[in-house]
This record gives sequence, structure tokens and C-alpha cells, in this order.
Amino acid sequence: MRLPADAVFPLALGAAVAVVLSGCAVPRAATASTASTASTAASRQSTQAGSAGAPLTSAKSPARAAVAPGRPAVAVPARPASEQVPVTAQAVTISMGLGSNQGGKVPQKPVTITDPARVTELKTLINDLAPFPKGMFSCPADFGDDLVLTFRAGPATPALAVATVDLSGCDGVALTINGKSQPALAGPGTDNGPLILKTAGLPWQVPAY
Repeated sequence: MRLPADAVFPLALGAAVAVVLSGCAVPRAATASTASTASTAASRQSTQAGSAGAPLTSAKSPARAAVAPGRPAVAVPARPASEQVPVTAQAVTISMGLGSNQGGKVPQKPVTITDPARVTELKTLINDLAPFPKGMFSCPADFGDDLVLTFRAGPATPALAVATVDLSGCDGVALTINGKSQPALAGPGTDNGPLILKTAGLPWQVPAY
């Protein structure tokens, strides 16, 4: 059906007004689906920002502290009985050796200890030492100062075990049992000399460097 020319103009004008009004309409509120999508996107942005910087933690769930380097994760197992001072040792003679840095000082005279409690403590101290660690170490200078512990069944009997404790250098402990050398013990930073003197009840001074 053909419309009169004067009727076409009002129709075109009405369509134009409708288009303008639709452009000015207030946007509808976001649906639940749209809000959920926006929330997920924001969460992803937050996670990415956290992973790029420091770990995100809270007061209830603090970051775990790092394990201190060099610390063993488990206890060091006991050394075999064949590498320990024999239980039959009932006396120990302690002597001190001085190195070349002591200017000709005379060491203390050797002392023999027969008190059962002290002898047991000294045996335990040596027997509880860990094996000397493997690897390369940067140690202070070794001047040759040491303590020598000679364990015997009695004051005048042959040596059952001899522990030579370095007082400088890498703090190693050499041990022989019935004249046979055993694996090296202790190691850098163990500083066993002062503890041995204290356990033995001796007022000797460890040589100063």
C-alpha cells in the first residue's frame, strides 16, 4: 500500500526520535553473571600482582622461615663402638702441647684423672663427636697447639685410646684406639678445647693467638 507523501515525513521523524531516545537510555544494572565475571577478573589481577612481588601472607598464616644453611635435617647417628673410647677406660691423662706461636712458653704438666664421673664425662664428650665434615674449608691458621687425652684402664696401664684435640686451625680431633687410627672427628667451629678443660676441672688457659 502506498502512503501519501505527507504521511511519510512524520513516520521518519518518529523513527529518528526513537533512535535518539534509545541512545540516552540509562544502562541496566549488571546481572549476577556479569558481576561474577568481573569479580573473577579482579581476583586474577590481584593474584598476578602478588606473585610478581613478595608472597602474600596474613597474621594467621605467616611465611615459613628458611632453614638455616648448614644445619643437618636429622640427628647425626652414633659412631660404631669400634670407633669409640672403650668402656674399660677408667683413667685419662691430659696434656697440652704448645705450638711455635707461644714464644717458648712451657706447657702445663700432664694431669691424670681417675674420678669415675669426670672420666665418664670425658669419654662421652669424645664419643659423641661427629665425623669431620667432608668438603673444602677456609680455617684459621693452625699453630700446632693441642690437648692430648690418653685413656687407660688404670693410671699406669697402656693406652686404650688417644684423642688429640686441635686448639687452632680447623678444630679437628684425631683419635686412635689400641694404636689404630680412626676417622677424623669434630671440625670447623666446634672449639672443643675449652669444654674439655671445663669438664676435667682444669684451670688451664687455651693459648691465645
